[in-house]
Amino acid sequence: MSGEKRRADNGSDTEEQSTSTAVDPRPKGNKLVSKQRSQVEYLMKNIDKPIDISTPEKPTLRPPPDIVLNVRGSSAGAGSSDFSIYRDLRRKENLRVKLMESDAAQDSAKDKFIDEIELLKQKDEEKTAKNRAKRQKRKNKNKSVKEK
Repeated sequence: MSGEKRRADNGSDTEEQSTSTAVDPRPKGNKLVSKQRSQVEYLMKNIDKPIDISTPEKPTLRPPPDIVLNVRGSSAGAGSSDFSIYRDLRRKENLRVKLMESDAAQDSAKDKFIDEIELLKQKDEEKTAKNRAKRQKRKNKNKSVKEK
């Protein structure tokens, strides 16, 4: 009978009354939704305060050292901490290479976009010049007809 609800003589649920101390009646099933809801409620309380919605800064890394004094690797004679150091160095180097490749890809995409824009402008100018020549030709033809 511990899991069942007991009814008092007045018809109300006594167990429900004793456990209903929650302030928020909404279910807390999805933690992401609850977190977002609390953030929105916080922002709505301070509605006059400006919100900074900026893009996150790009990660920057120090350049690799010119000379590596203690070369470590995952070899058979390595100590117990050497692999962790090697793994960290490898992670940093892979991140650095990935950033360089993404920068190169962005630069090439930007150059390709600029070339496309220039090509479209050139085509537009050629078409405009052709139409201008047609208009001038018609204008000269109309002038010659009126003079006769």
